[in-house]
Amino acid sequence: MARTLFTNCRVFDGTGTGLADADVVVEDGLIAEIGPGLDGDESVDLGGRALLPGLFDTHVHVSFSNVDLFGMVQQPFSLQFYAAERNLRATLDAGITTIRDAGGADLGIKTALELG
Repeated sequence: MARTLFTNCRVFDGTGTGLADADVVVEDGLIAEIGPGLDGDESVDLGGRALLPGLFDTHVHVSFSNVDLFGMVQQPFSLQFYAAERNLRATLDAGITTIRDAGGADLGIKTALELG
């Protein structure tokens, strides 16, 4: 269980207060500690940049890439799952780490994510 220490950063905490100088420790992909003078197995100097937690999007349709419903029904059924992978990667790259699909994704997509 490696502890990664992020130093020299300003932290956004989502409470409405301004950015605060702090160190952040991440263990197993989760924020474990925030505060001054922390330690870790490896250290990353963020050079004064802002650090914020992952964002939530509670209305997505990961298996749709456009709104052309007629065009979608003319495509092979399985193509939507490849679109979902691409859309999930783009979502994660944008800093959104938690989503709720509002229709289109089924249990198979959830299971595929859990299996890596």
